Amino acid sequence: MTLRTGVHASLRFLGTAVASALVAAVLVGGADAQQSHPQPARAAPAKPPADGGGPPATSEVSRRPTLGGYLGEQRLPDYRLFLPPPPAAGSPLAVADAAIFDETRKLESGPRWQLAMNDDRINMKALLADFGCSAGVDLSSVDAPALTRVLVRSSADLFPLVGAAKDAYKRPRPFAEREGPICVMPSEELVASPSYPSGHSATGWLYALLLAEIDSSHADAIVQRGRAYGESRVVCGVHYYSDIEGGRMTASALVAALHGAPEFETDIASARAEIFSLRAREQPAAAACESEKANLATPW
Repeated sequence: MTLRTGVHASLRFLGTAVASALVAAVLVGGADAQQSHPQPARAAPAKPPADGGGPPATSEVSRRPTLGGYLGEQRLPDYRLFLPPPPAAGSPLAVADAAIFDETRKLESGPRWQLAMNDDRINMKALLADFGCSAGVDLSSVDAPALTRVLVRSSADLFPLVGAAKDAYKRPRPFAEREGPICVMPSEELVASPSYPSGHSATGWLYALLLAEIDSSHADAIVQRGRAYGESRVVCGVHYYSDIEGGRMTASALVAALHGAPEFETDIASARAEIFSLRAREQPAAAACESEKANLATPW
């Protein structure tokens, strides 16, 4: 099976938000992936307005040049070696997962709940905006082709890895097993999408690790934001906490493997120079960053 086929197959298991928002970014190269497509539809949130139009038709995507991952299927890490199964029913970890889900339902309508709703958006522009404050540069409003290339190619390697694990473990979502509010309206595709490991968490952690390496001077804040991004999925009620840890482990294993790819190292260096030049010109909004900082400082 080709990498492109593997990407399409794995996206079926990443859930509506990931599949709809990132398929175009995986298959379309460079800054074009960020700028040429409308923000995709996702599971509708409880209060904010919908995000906008859907991704381009498959035929339109297929006419564009493709951009594959750095590793390809044969060099991807084997999740069966490093990713344990989700906690067994009745185990201490499963009990803790359930308790965390129940306790975080109390956050409904509060500021941390609102941040979780924001973090449900997973298209590239939204993700870059999420890391703008921690990186000290408004990444969502700039043309950053070198950074885009690193993120798109690394994501192309991540999706088949996460999708294969989801397909193998088939863990139900917490809202399918327990009572309580969640921060999005669950679509049929979201309900059918396995919960472990979390695709959102894996993608956010991948971005955090790559951005922290590209911009080591802001690494602490970037990793903090990546941690909170994953935790937002628990606050939202669409993942158990162990799903988040599984996503982080998967992304961490991938980044370790990516360092064996010479093209990855070259692209990281190019993105580092690009971010350095952008910081002097594009600063994130101070008020928004203060609000985010308050949310991140509050234990979730």
